[in-house]
Amino acid sequence: MKVTYQIFGVALLAFTILACNSTDYKKTKDGLNYKVYSAGSGDKVALGNVVRYHMTNKLEDSLLGSTYGSPARWLSIPKTGEPGGLGFMFLQARKGDSILVIQPVDSVIAKSPQAAQDSFLMRNKGKNLKTYIKVVEVYRDEVAAQGMFEKENMENYFKDPAMAQQRTTDNAAIENYLKANNVSTTKSPWGTYVQVLNPGTGPKAKNGQYVSLRYRGKLLSGEEFDSNMKPGAPLLPLQIGAGQSIIGFEDGAKQLAKGGKANIYIPSVIGYGAQGMPPKIAPNQNLVFEIEVVDITDAPAAPPTMPQADSTGK
Repeated sequence: MKVTYQIFGVALLAFTILACNSTDYKKTKDGLNYKVYSAGSGDKVALGNVVRYHMTNKLEDSLLGSTYGSPARWLSIPKTGEPGGLGFMFLQARKGDSILVIQPVDSVIAKSPQAAQDSFLMRNKGKNLKTYIKVVEVYRDEVAAQGMFEKENMENYFKDPAMAQQRTTDNAAIENYLKANNVSTTKSPWGTYVQVLNPGTGPKAKNGQYVSLRYRGKLLSGEEFDSNMKPGAPLLPLQIGAGQSIIGFEDGAKQLAKGGKANIYIPSVIGYGAQGMPPKIAPNQNLVFEIEVVDITDAPAAPPTMPQADSTGK
C-alpha cells in the first residue's frame, strides 16, 4: 500500500490543488472525467497497441482495491475506430504517465439501474469514486505483447517447488528416451520437445487463430490412447490461446505452419499433470503426439452440413 501512495503522491497533490478547476479535466464520450499526469516519454499510445497498467480504486481517500502486488493488467486498443472509456484515455498517454479518473457516485447510479440496487453505492451518494492508473508498458501490437504474456505465464506456472521438481524429472525421462531412440528435437520455451517432420508453408498459427488438426496420442511406451487419424474421422478444431487443450499440445501446434507435421513430446507438467486422465493416462505421464496442421484460419471452420433432399424428397 505504501508503494501505491508513493507512486501516486504527485497525482494526489495535483488533484488537491486543481480539483476546484473543472477545466483541467477532460471528458470521454461516455462521460468520464479524467486527467493525464505526464511523467513518461516516447510516443503516445496508438491504435493497435497493447497497454499494461496498474490501477488503484478509491472512494474519496478510502482505498477500495489495487492491482499492485499482482501482475499488471492488459488492454488491447482496437486497430480502427475510436475506443471508449479506458482505451480512449490511454490514447492521450505515454508509457510512465498516470491518469486520474473521477466518477461521482450519483452519476454511476443514474446511468445504471443495477448500480441503484448496490447498497454500497447508495450509502455513498454525493461522494466521488477515484481511479488512479499507471501506464507501465506499451507494446506495438498483440504479437509483441504475447511474448511477454507467455513468459510471465511460464514463470508463474513453474513457481511451485513441486512443479519445478516434476519438470526436472519429466525432462530427464524424455531426454533419455530421445537419446535412446536417436530422435532429434528442438525444445520450445514452454518445454515441449518438437521433432519437425514437415514445417508446412506460410506463417505459423498466432493467438486467436484457429487450427484444424489430425493427431495420434501415445505414451512413450508406444501405447496409443487417442487418435483421429482413421479415415472419415473429423479434424480437431483448436483456437490458439483459448486454453482448449493441454498446454503442451497447443504449444506443439504453434510450432508448425499449414501442412506441417511433427512428433511432439510433452512433459507431464504441461500435459495432464499429477491427476492424469484415468484409465488411459497415469499421473505424471509423459506423452508423445503425432500431429498434422491441416489448416489455419482467422475464423472457426464451418460445421459440416447434412446433404439436403431435393424437392421430390430423394
